[in-house]
Amino acid sequence: MSPKTWIDNARTLSCFAVIFLHVASSIVYHNPVFNSAAWWAGNFYNSFSRWSVPFFLMISGALLLDPEKNEPPMVFYRKRFSRILIPLVFWTVFYSLIRICEGLKHGGSMGPELIKLARDICAGNPYYHLWYLYMLVGLYLFLPIVRYCVTAAPLSDVRILCGAWFAIAVTTTAVYSYSEPHAARLSLFLGSFFNFAPYCVAGYLLAAPQQMRLADSVCKSSLLWFTAAAMGLGTLLCTCALHGVPHEGKFYFYNFLSITTVPMSLALFCLMPRLSKPLLGMRYNRQIATLAFGIYLIHPAVLKLLASVGFEATAFNPFFAIPALACCVFLLSGICTAIIQAIPILKKTTG
Repeated sequence: MSPKTWIDNARTLSCFAVIFLHVASSIVYHNPVFNSAAWWAGNFYNSFSRWSVPFFLMISGALLLDPEKNEPPMVFYRKRFSRILIPLVFWTVFYSLIRICEGLKHGGSMGPELIKLARDICAGNPYYHLWYLYMLVGLYLFLPIVRYCVTAAPLSDVRILCGAWFAIAVTTTAVYSYSEPHAARLSLFLGSFFNFAPYCVAGYLLAAPQQMRLADSVCKSSLLWFTAAAMGLGTLLCTCALHGVPHEGKFYFYNFLSITTVPMSLALFCLMPRLSKPLLGMRYNRQIATLAFGIYLIHPAVLKLLASVGFEATAFNPFFAIPALACCVFLLSGICTAIIQAIPILKKTTG
């Protein structure tokens, strides 16, 4: 197996899991009848797919913090920003037009819609999935410093740094989730990376050869699977218990930095290097992995298109409709991405 095969496997799995999560979220966040079959389906699939975005971050850490990539900061910035700035601008405009059209369709007026859109862009959230690209801007600015630190320090010190950073991120996320609604008129996206950065450090640690050997000797696969399952179950049950909370705190355990999502994500990522074969065969595995970023960018538009013809997560029994819709969206988004990448003028819009 190529050393990067497991990275391709992880990238494909996390991309599909993001779509799965967004399909399931469309049920939970739209206030279905509590304890209904639809609510339980959405809650179940949502709870067990929260590792998706953390996987993307840990993959970035495993690749970009690799000490063998001894790039000067300016070389690093040129490579990374040339890959994300064009997609960020293009898809911000694309989804902003969708937002404005939807707002006007539902009786809004152009002025207020543009003001709200401008505020959301400054906050790094012009559409529900684009926050990730805006967060990457701050993360990429910071990563050369992190790479210098993890390269210079022994692994034991890097583990302490990672653990302390996670402790800060998890604590501040919990406090923020249960504090009063914030009244700030404007926020800026550049600092949003800070709480997510420990996932990058964790990815570097878990991908380090000596750390892999240690994990293999200490953490059996059965223990890792049990940890992931227990944390997913904890998310499901705690979200059910918090249903009566009158603000967004009831969804705290869905957060990518909740006390259940972090250990679930780390446990599952530990399992990734143990995958001995390409998930989709030697012929397609690398090809699909290279489409993952574009699939991530395009899939909300595909979801909206399918919803317009009646194919939604509640089109039939949600326990079956959610995975069926997720598979269709993944496939169609992959086809769209491949077509876009074949058009020279649009190729760079998918990274």
